[in-house]
Amino acid sequence: MLRHRRFLLILNLSLSCFLIIFLILQSNEQNPALINYCLINNITSSKEFYTNLVYIPTLNILFCDVPKAASTNLRRLLYRYLNPSNSFTNLDRKQIWLDHKDFFKKYYLTKTNFEFILNNSNRNLFKFLLVRHPFQRIYSVYYDKFVNNHIEDTLSGWKQLEEDILLQMNTNQTLLTIRRNDIKLDFRTFLLYIIDSIKRNQLINSHWEQIVQRCAFCSINYNFIGKIENFHQDKKFLLKKLNQNSNKIILKFPSKEIDKQPKKQILLYDSQLIQFFRDTIQNDDGFEILIDYYKPDFQLFNYEIPNL
Repeated sequence: MLRHRRFLLILNLSLSCFLIIFLILQSNEQNPALINYCLINNITSSKEFYTNLVYIPTLNILFCDVPKAASTNLRRLLYRYLNPSNSFTNLDRKQIWLDHKDFFKKYYLTKTNFEFILNNSNRNLFKFLLVRHPFQRIYSVYYDKFVNNHIEDTLSGWKQLEEDILLQMNTNQTLLTIRRNDIKLDFRTFLLYIIDSIKRNQLINSHWEQIVQRCAFCSINYNFIGKIENFHQDKKFLLKKLNQNSNKIILKFPSKEIDKQPKKQILLYDSQLIQFFRDTIQNDDGFEILIDYYKPDFQLFNYEIPNL
């Protein structure tokens, strides 16, 4: 009996040591400067961040789905691979996000399979992330969802969100007056809504959520960070990696013309957009709140932080 207890004690100690060593090895894979930055700034991951992660086992890839950072075209590319019998390359947005939603849903992770995959996958698992300037994402989503009024966006609840924003930011309005007068969400109100949501510590919509939190950037050792601003070059490297395991199916990104907008926003460079945001908000405190929320994205993805 004593020997049995001693054996169990030694076994438990061995397992504990193995777990500690495993965790140390895992943490050593991370950039020490990144770990230090995350600790100093007390950066946490979004709750249930793993639901934003997509795992394609046959390609041996894991990536974080970031709206307004080539997410639609990336999904088109992967549809083409996952179902080669059908031509999924030129699907429109409604087909991508609504009609074939369930087909792709099974590749998103849950808490259970996230932990299993991260702990049991081989070291060749390619983990990547596509990012974009925080203000460019906000600027893009406003025109994409609230100006161009795609049918799939209406079906997905964006019209209702527009009305909710108008009601939250204009307390003298009612839903009846908004609909009767066909009141539209202007860009300043949209920015003030985001600032107000940050101040209230409300849940931030995935389309303008901070990427560092959304994708657990401080916890996951991503192998590749592609930037939309440099996508012409970055996609070449990404496609090379994806095609290594694609079973002779040549993967390539579809043309952006598929998603051509009827009402295009004026192209603004980062510096111009920053000034546009500042002028539109018309409040230094509000502008500072916005900068402070997105500061990890600015710093960790090497975007210039706007001056206050």
